Amino acid sequence: MGALAVAGTALAGCGSSSGTTASTTAGAATATTAAATTAAAVSTPAVVIGTYKTPEDGTLIVGANNRTLYVLKSDETSTSAHEKLSTCNGPCAAVWPPVLASGTPSVAGKANASLIGLTTRSDGTKQVTYNGLPLYYYVADAKAGEATGNHLKDGYGLWLGMLASGKIAPDGAN
Repeated sequence: MGALAVAGTALAGCGSSSGTTASTTAGAATATTAAATTAAAVSTPAVVIGTYKTPEDGTLIVGANNRTLYVLKSDETSTSAHEKLSTCNGPCAAVWPPVLASGTPSVAGKANASLIGLTTRSDGTKQVTYNGLPLYYYVADAKAGEATGNHLKDGYGLWLGMLASGKIAPDGAN
């Protein structure tokens, strides 16, 4: 729940350009710092897609700070000009922040450079894709290699981790 609050705060701070005032509390300053840190982890010009071996799910693709990346099952059927589009916007993107980049990311570990791409979101930003599917973080993953969103079905759809091969990760809960 704390991760959700941080993510909500982070996303609320992303679009703001107003400065702080003398009446700003230390808590608000901390939230602003957390927002800037989270925004930088989600959208940086130098995105690197890597891999992280988990005991339950295998070698999953990861982004900043070895945070697991996910795909949304419904994105598989959303296409425009042969490009998969993100169907996660608004409140969905607050829980599942898209991986944004200004250019094609580099790869590390067992990630496959030929599976990396970009798609244009409805707001015009570029979202990183792997094997054609848009990538997202999950705010409840609190540490490197955590994959609590793998095979998670919520009000936005079914979320899946992805193996370096570009295939859907197995369900580690089984």
